[in-house]
Amino acid sequence: MLTPPHLGELIRESMDAVGWNVTETAAHLGCERGTLSRLLNGKTGVSANMALALEAVGWGTADHWMRMQASYELAQARRARGWQEEMKSRDAVAR
Repeated sequence: MLTPPHLGELIRESMDAVGWNVTETAAHLGCERGTLSRLLNGKTGVSANMALALEAVGWGTADHWMRMQASYELAQARRARGWQEEMKSRDAVAR
């Protein structure tokens, strides 16, 4: 099962395409530099407010960003659950 990329990676690609650094991008998005940095580094996801800010700078619709965030989170949960199920199966075999 493929895991979609963290949205921070996609935002960084958009930044590179327009030549903005983190400080410039944060200013355009109307957010704190640290907030954007955490998103770019995969520490947080795209919030509804960030999705609206991304839409405002022309990087897709807020709805699309929110759907991608939900897909990412679901893939992460499936991966974690699969790992948990695998561990349960190993424990059952070991008994």
